[in-house]
Amino acid sequence: MMTNVQHVAANPPKKDVTIFQIPIGKLGLLSSLLMGGACGFIVFFATFFLAIVGMMIYDAATHTSMLNLDISYRYIAAPVGLLAMAISLTYLLTVWIRRKMSGAE
Repeated sequence: MMTNVQHVAANPPKKDVTIFQIPIGKLGLLSSLLMGGACGFIVFFATFFLAIVGMMIYDAATHTSMLNLDISYRYIAAPVGLLAMAISLTYLLTVWIRRKMSGAE
């Protein structure tokens, strides 16, 4: 007869996929899509803010008046935000598909 300790050692519990102790592996499809979109928006706005501040510092240091917010939006923040959204959606949907294929749900 197997004791409880031997049973646990023979069949170790599966660890859930977590990021900062948040169980990402238990998200559904809609939750994964919302989390991926939110990650893209957060990165977009943070990058947009940093790009504006960086352009202001550059303009002050070089004594030029080339501050054009279109540059920080179109060429810096939008590509970085879209890239972050694509990476997070790819990861979250991969975790969701693996869970569905393994029959864990």
